[in-house]
Amino acid sequence: MLRWTVTLCMLAVTWFAHADDAPAASPTAQSMYEDMLERAPYAMYEGIFIHQAGNQTQSVEIVHGTYEGAIWERLLHLDGPTREVIRRGEALYCIHPDQSVEQVQQQGSSPFGNKELGSTRQLSKAYDFRSLGKQRIAGRLVEGVQLVPKDASRHFYQLWLDQETTVPLRTELVSRKGQVLERYQFSYFMPKKEFVKARFEPRTKGVILTEADTAEVLKTTQKDVLEWRLNWIPSGFEDEAATGYAPKMSARRIYSDGIVMFSVYVEQVEKALDEGTAQSGPTVLAVQHKQWHGLTHRITVVGEIPAATAQRIAQSVELL
Repeated sequence: MLRWTVTLCMLAVTWFAHADDAPAASPTAQSMYEDMLERAPYAMYEGIFIHQAGNQTQSVEIVHGTYEGAIWERLLHLDGPTREVIRRGEALYCIHPDQSVEQVQQQGSSPFGNKELGSTRQLSKAYDFRSLGKQRIAGRLVEGVQLVPKDASRHFYQLWLDQETTVPLRTELVSRKGQVLERYQFSYFMPKKEFVKARFEPRTKGVILTEADTAEVLKTTQKDVLEWRLNWIPSGFEDEAATGYAPKMSARRIYSDGIVMFSVYVEQVEKALDEGTAQSGPTVLAVQHKQWHGLTHRITVVGEIPAATAQRIAQSVELL
């Protein structure tokens, strides 16, 4: 979730190469992060940001604010077929190019001031906070906060916070080698003083969300069909949900350390396919198979974590 100049990338390589010699955690960086958690989710603003993941780049329009105490947000993809994401409190909708509307489980619709981010207490289990100083992004003054992992099981995370609103105008996921895996960065950002409801209506032609659409939030969680457990998980990650999402005789669980998430899928299959790892941008996929009661089960780990971490998690799955 990031974006940087060549010079900054070169500086990042130098920083990460000497991360073990970094100074003590900065109270200022930690307090800036806490201020962001408190203020940014409820800020009102409009803007355009660039999302870069691997070789893929796309621009997105965002409108964000609060209405009757609930967070509202609209994301409109500006490249390719028209796609929108609408958030109204706990309800989250995906509007597809064919004008169909899908209500989905909410796991945070945008990376900017998301209230689902972990507290400093939770993050301190796995990260140290560092200050990156000040600079300008989208014509505005920002201050940088870096989350330095305490072990090799996760990546670095960096946020550049708008001095006025605390909204992150740039976020980056960076490998331990200094490679930017994902970047979100505003090219245009404008704070707003008033909530204008019309700005949060879908821009997709022919699509109208009614009050009835937002009255009931979709719930899809259910008890796992398969019983299993992880015998190893990186410190700081917690079980967020256990859902029956995926085919029959399968189970998925989601884990988060407050910044990044990974999912573990366990499903019964007729035969084993290729095993190993693959990566697309920041997202790693690790696949392994295990036999249980004479049946083959595929274990898949997907998330913004190092490949070695995903492999170790998959190896630790025990079927019960």
